[in-house]
Amino acid sequence: MKTIRLYRTISFMFLASAASLLPLTAMADFPDNLSIVWARTKGKTGTTDDKAPIYRQKSTKSKVISNFPHGRTLLITGMEPDKNGEDWYEVSWPFKGWLQPSKTWFAPQVKGYFPENLPLPHRLFMRVTIDVGNYPEASHKIFGKPRDANYSVQSGISVTQTLWWKGMTVEYLNFSRKIEDAEISRITLYKGAKTGFGPIHIGDPVKKLTLIGVEVPQEPTGEIIAGNEEYRYRFTFDDGKISTMSYCYRDKGFIDAP
Repeated sequence: MKTIRLYRTISFMFLASAASLLPLTAMADFPDNLSIVWARTKGKTGTTDDKAPIYRQKSTKSKVISNFPHGRTLLITGMEPDKNGEDWYEVSWPFKGWLQPSKTWFAPQVKGYFPENLPLPHRLFMRVTIDVGNYPEASHKIFGKPRDANYSVQSGISVTQTLWWKGMTVEYLNFSRKIEDAEISRITLYKGAKTGFGPIHIGDPVKKLTLIGVEVPQEPTGEIIAGNEEYRYRFTFDDGKISTMSYCYRDKGFIDAP
């Protein structure tokens, strides 16, 4: 079964089959191309079965990363079957792991859990992690084997993994030295990239940046730095069209396009 990628906010209670994921409804004031799928854990409140375990792998015999209490919110970025054909949800936030559908329901439109309550730079980053892959194995599934890869160890505690595909450089950083725990720290997209930052792609008119809340200058050539202190973005453009896009976490610094 092919991985299902979910990009919109579901506004009804989940019904057990995968087919029920098809009629998705986006919020009118929230761009489809930045939507992320939030769910809530489901348990029997007040009983011993009020927890929803997040597993390291698609198996109940796998290590439990966290036991979520009933009603906690999490970010779902896909669904895949295990070796027995049973479907599992891929969880990307606040932990990365796998959750059984029976332990999940999709939240109705409750204001406190609207993705739009997050700063737009944060929402854009969450969309980017879906499109690019929030850890190396996920990016391999999306883009195939990278053209090149580089590993470096910093102070003996953190590992940086840099991967290259046509038109894209992605850097992952982790402190556990386990590849599955890696997180995106920097990305640069340039000519030939097979993905974008949400609705924005290489070659798009620079005025399209207004879709993600970026103020566009009048000059046809230049550079724009956007985002906030935690999620930073850089866009360069020539003749009114976007030529490179970069992301970096906090003060990591942007990766220059080759």
